Amino acid sequence: MKKKQINIIGAGCAGLSLARFSNKLKEYQFNVFSEKKIEKTKDHFWGFWKNSFTEDAYSNANCTWSKWSIITNEAHEVLTAKKHPYCVIKRNKWLSYCKKKAIKGKVNFFDENISEVNNRLLTSNKIYITGHQIFDSRPPSIPSNTLLQHFEGCVITSKKNIFNPEIVRLMDFRCDQSKGIHFIYLLPLSAKSALVESTLFSKNIESSDFYFNSIKIYLKKYYHLTKFSMKDFEKGIIPMNDLSMKSIGRYNIGMRGGAIRPSSGYAFIYIQKQINKIIKNLIFKENINTKVHKNFDLFMDRIFLMVLDLYPEKAPKIFLKLAQAVNGDEMAMFMSGEFKASIWFKIIISMPKICFIKAFYKVIIR
Repeated sequence: MKKKQINIIGAGCAGLSLARFSNKLKEYQFNVFSEKKIEKTKDHFWGFWKNSFTEDAYSNANCTWSKWSIITNEAHEVLTAKKHPYCVIKRNKWLSYCKKKAIKGKVNFFDENISEVNNRLLTSNKIYITGHQIFDSRPPSIPSNTLLQHFEGCVITSKKNIFNPEIVRLMDFRCDQSKGIHFIYLLPLSAKSALVESTLFSKNIESSDFYFNSIKIYLKKYYHLTKFSMKDFEKGIIPMNDLSMKSIGRYNIGMRGGAIRPSSGYAFIYIQKQINKIIKNLIFKENINTKVHKNFDLFMDRIFLMVLDLYPEKAPKIFLKLAQAVNGDEMAMFMSGEFKASIWFKIIISMPKICFIKAFYKVIIR
């Protein structure tokens, strides 16, 4: 019996995360079309929380923590999770894991530059890509005037034990706020080393000097650290927007399939959620549903982002209030899109009311 064809466009996080499940669908032949790349993408860390659809990522994680903090000039809030630790995995490690599973599942890989004509996908040899199912993971273009989460950083290593390896500094707002909503993200990899990133929510990308000067000032002020080595540099730009696209004859996955949480910029965890949903649809022969966010959640994210746009100076207080309203496991589930209405209620009650009401009216009249 001839197998049905599942064609995956792109061999990034979404494409390979899907291909790794080929052994669960014996009636399908999986094919991955990855565009030829001249320059190898630099490695970097992806953060996520452990839950039911990130079990294998958790098993392969580089580091995990049960505690994380939100810090402002006024307060320092530490949250502890019992069931859902915060985790990071390096990009190349995850993609290598997925590709090995895909190869074991006899997935075919093709190096092709994909083009699109009249909503149909063509290979370099002008052959149309068809099949029983097509999943497109090519990154979409980012609209202008979009709020962005952008960052630069690296792994800092000291000769002394200065970092607390038990607690992630998820957001530390004690830094220059003149360029937008700015915080330091610090992952303690050991007592002597940490990934430190300068992160902004704004519409304008800054020079590398700004990010690294911010990191140096921060380390000197709060760790009394002036001499250190720097390696594993990384940077990124994440749109804080719903970039989901509609296509005829194929399903969009990853960023183009809406797998970014607009209010946080988290993508890895939502890609895994989306892929697990697709695999279940295929196994049980259901209509494929790539939607990962509830309409209510997206509406609330639009209000939240409007608040950040109108009142950026209130951001540190808002994120602190969030951390004070829930416990560690509740925050992890909230950030993963897996939570009960009671958590929404706790968060809404904790937020400053006037700015959110004003943002609500601006959103609904648009």
